[in-house]
Amino acid sequence: MPGSNKARDTRRDIAKAIRESQQNLMDALEAFAQGLTEIKTLRTRLKTLEAHVDGELRAKAKAAGNTTADIKNVERIVNEHTIEPTNTEPNANPDVTPDMPEQSQPENA
Repeated sequence: MPGSNKARDTRRDIAKAIRESQQNLMDALEAFAQGLTEIKTLRTRLKTLEAHVDGELRAKAKAAGNTTADIKNVERIVNEHTIEPTNTEPNANPDVTPDMPEQSQPENA
């Protein structure tokens, strides 16, 4: 019965395609979950670091004899020399560019 082998192979191919499709969906969800977890971890670490700088390190700077004006001046200098992200959208991902049609650029631009 050569027809039954073809039907069996077709069923197997369909089942395999469904499994692969579901695997792609699960892989994407797992990557998304991993990204969210990394963000939460970094936010927690950032809060801990901010508390350390604003608490212990600021107190040590004052205890060493620096004035409030000295400390504020250092904050101003650091802020002026620190590059801030330009995209302020809350859900923006700086590593991902939105899907946009490619525009041709002049060769001598």
